[in-house]
Amino acid sequence: TAWLQRARQPAMLTLAGLIFCYRFGDQMVTSLLGPFLTDVGLDLETIALMKGAVGSATSLVGAALGGAFVFAVGRRRALLVSGLAQAACFGLYIAAARGAGGAQLLWTATVLEGVIGTMATVALFTLMMDAADPEHAGTDYTLLASTVVLVGTLAGFAAAVIADAVGYAATFVLGTVLA
Repeated sequence: TAWLQRARQPAMLTLAGLIFCYRFGDQMVTSLLGPFLTDVGLDLETIALMKGAVGSATSLVGAALGGAFVFAVGRRRALLVSGLAQAACFGLYIAAARGAGGAQLLWTATVLEGVIGTMATVALFTLMMDAADPEHAGTDYTLLASTVVLVGTLAGFAAAVIADAVGYAATFVLGTVLA
């Protein structure tokens, strides 16, 4: 029951709400990228290279840049700036979903979103670590990280339902606005 007591703390509920709002839109967009890349006609080898090898490498770069950025400008500013930059990157997927740019635009979007999206994650996770009460750090951080996972699941489900009804472009626009 200790985790339930920690979850009911007002600051914990507020931060969980921030995490939900911060991640919902971006998780809507990113959860649809695999199916979107398939539906626009990329073969599985290209998708594996794009999202697997290149996406992972750019995420490593984003983690290093994100750490430096958080250190340089502070947690809150890094959270705001990198979150807005990530949302701006989603505009590339909106353009691609509307038929612009082809594979080159998708490669650019993948690289930029990989770097900037990871910078946003670093800023968020740093803020989560700061918010954890030192006496309950493991429990607090686990609850906040669980919120991140829950948001991803809910956003992915919502995105799939919405995309099925209105298409990728409109869903990417909605996810971007929410992000």
